[in-house]
Amino acid sequence: MRYSMRGVAILLGSAMAAGLLTGCASGGAEEGGGELRILANITPVLTKQYYEKLVQPWVAQNKGVKVTIEVPSAEDVQATLQQELASGDVPDIVASNLDPVVAPQLLAFPEEDWVLDTPLVQENKVGGKIWQVATGAQIQSLVFYNKKAFADAGIDGPPASLEEFTQDLKALKKAGYLPLQTAGEWVTGAQFAMLANPQLLGSGDFYAQRNAGTATFAASPYKNYLDAYAGWIADGLVDRDALGLKYQDSIDGFTSGKAATYVIGNWIVPSIDEAAPSFDVGVFAAPSLDGRPAGQLGGPAQPYSILQASKHQDLALSLVKYLVSDKAAVAASLASEGNFRQGHPYKGSPLNQQVAAIHDAAPRLVLGTSGPTIPGGFGDELNKQVQALYVGTAPAKAAAALDSWWDLNAG
Repeated sequence: MRYSMRGVAILLGSAMAAGLLTGCASGGAEEGGGELRILANITPVLTKQYYEKLVQPWVAQNKGVKVTIEVPSAEDVQATLQQELASGDVPDIVASNLDPVVAPQLLAFPEEDWVLDTPLVQENKVGGKIWQVATGAQIQSLVFYNKKAFADAGIDGPPASLEEFTQDLKALKKAGYLPLQTAGEWVTGAQFAMLANPQLLGSGDFYAQRNAGTATFAASPYKNYLDAYAGWIADGLVDRDALGLKYQDSIDGFTSGKAATYVIGNWIVPSIDEAAPSFDVGVFAAPSLDGRPAGQLGGPAQPYSILQASKHQDLALSLVKYLVSDKAAVAASLASEGNFRQGHPYKGSPLNQQVAAIHDAAPRLVLGTSGPTIPGGFGDELNKQVQALYVGTAPAKAAAALDSWWDLNAG
């Protein structure tokens, strides 16, 4: 999968995003009003107020229509949607990445130009149908770092290999920093995938090979990264109590200067910029096993799906079309998380431009822990096994557990 980031021009800053929410709505909605419920992924950046402001111009053009933004009532959007599907009280639109397992419950998008123009639309088809459309795209195999901390530790440049990264983490600990910032919740497993998936999928479709029984996690690069991660825990290179931290705690830990490195996707750029740390922030691609350039874990940004059970499918389709094709709405969406989309330039911050350069140098993009060939729930299982390292589970046992889970859930 490939998309271009070279269109990130100096046109629009994230501080101006709210001012761009005055574009014309796409129109074409049904008459007579109605109410649309959007179950939305809520983050420190993607707040309820963010979504309300994003949809407001469309609402203004569609008199009598009310749009309600719903905050997940369960652990996350996926868990909340499962509960709502079971109860029969479902939203009209879901604003979040979803496991493909729910695709049969979703409305297939028409293969019209505005749909086909959205990022990664072909790569995310299920059964030949388009079940979600994204506003932009992200890259995620990134390590943000405190340049002052690296200088204090005598590190003269970003590491290229996993072994060099480990040695740098040790030097940062000696210099008085928490070497690597992590957290509990979903963060632990996501960071692991950001580091390891470019290696796991760099030489072929590992997931397809795993489904065919010709590959295992125990004999894959995951085992190398599990070994390294267990070593980081043992050597105090991550906080041994990290599982008690929330995602926001991890952001604060890095931007406060306590932690020297932070593995996270490009969506963190606006949060770092807003925090205005007292140190210069740099970013480098996740180190590979052999030191050679690896790919980037990539994925759709701010995607939308429509439930088949929606009583206002035409309205929902009109709103989603507006969100992913109106130039002002797309510009605001991209700027909100530092995401990218060819043909939709905006002004990136200096840190955002560093991320763009990493993308353009990456040899490939790879999948994360969900997709058409991946059993639903794999990301949760990976998170569980990475977190198990903190309570003493051996890396080999964690890798074997991933294989056992896959065998039980594939197909």
